[in-house]
Amino acid sequence: MDWRDHLLARLRDMQPASVCTLDAAAHRLAGSALPDAPLLPHEPPPASPCALALGIDILNGLNARQAGHLISRIRTYVAPRLLLAAQPGCTLDEAAFRALGFALTLTDTTENVRVYHYDLDTYKTVPDWLNSRHWAHPERWKP
Repeated sequence: MDWRDHLLARLRDMQPASVCTLDAAAHRLAGSALPDAPLLPHEPPPASPCALALGIDILNGLNARQAGHLISRIRTYVAPRLLLAAQPGCTLDEAAFRALGFALTLTDTTENVRVYHYDLDTYKTVPDWLNSRHWAHPERWKP
């Protein structure tokens, strides 16, 4: 599957209430997939967070530190869910995206483009020890 078709399918499946388009290519793609959804630019930042941020060319020309900072800022202030296309020449590799909480959803080997997804609600599974049965038990304390 072509990476553009994959992004179109993901957008249509998600049906976000609003999309922050991070670059012109993302704006065109989101406009064709979601003609009724409001599309907002990321500069200046939207007044309230969007449901999804989409980036296609946003990481081009950035070094790893700049790309990581931009992604963190978008994740924190712009949208809790991101779809990013890593074009050839992107300084972030798969390990760097994984460290930022992203999951690889598609690798297009013909154009060497990888598509990553981040969702604040599902990026990390809750560990078993993080539940009430492992918390402090007052009945075990002896005065």
